[in-house]
Amino acid sequence: MTTLFKTIEDPGTLAQAIVDTIREPLLVLGDDLCVLAVSRSYCLMFEVASSNVLGQSLYALGDGQWRIPDLGALLEKVLREHIPAECFEVEHEFPRIGRRTMLLNAREVFYDHSARTTLLLAFEDVTALRAADREKDEFLRRTEELIQQKDVLLREMEHRVGNSLQIIASILMLKARTVPQTRPVCIFRTCIDA
Repeated sequence: MTTLFKTIEDPGTLAQAIVDTIREPLLVLGDDLCVLAVSRSYCLMFEVASSNVLGQSLYALGDGQWRIPDLGALLEKVLREHIPAECFEVEHEFPRIGRRTMLLNAREVFYDHSARTTLLLAFEDVTALRAADREKDEFLRRTEELIQQKDVLLREMEHRVGNSLQIIASILMLKARTVPQTRPVCIFRTCIDA
């Protein structure tokens, strides 16, 4: 595979073509966190021209929208410890596109004969997914409330039906006491002559 790429006359053009082919927004950063390449999908998502992104510090993009202390610490750790970072969640109000929740993945790229490193930073917009999760949680909470209300109403109904049946039983008992009891009537008389 590496011999195939050695025959390519302009590896930069190939690299940019690969970056532009990836669906997820992607930035290629130098070890100083300046943008070396930007994907077409990044420009579309954040509604920016690539010329406004290339050569800029990550922290200068979008009026400082990526100047997030935890993100900076994470990227420094990736560069220092050479470990990838996955699913770093950022919720932010972005210029032009509004409030979004993004998952960021960062991975360092090493070169054979150079001390230079490159950082790939990929973005995934999970705003709709998080909104769906919140709606699901709210639906489950509301469902639980309705089940509890149903249980309370069912117990109340059972109590009322029990009370009504007791009242009916008491009325029947009272009526039974007020009905005159009849004496047994003797139908046959026996006459004894003395």
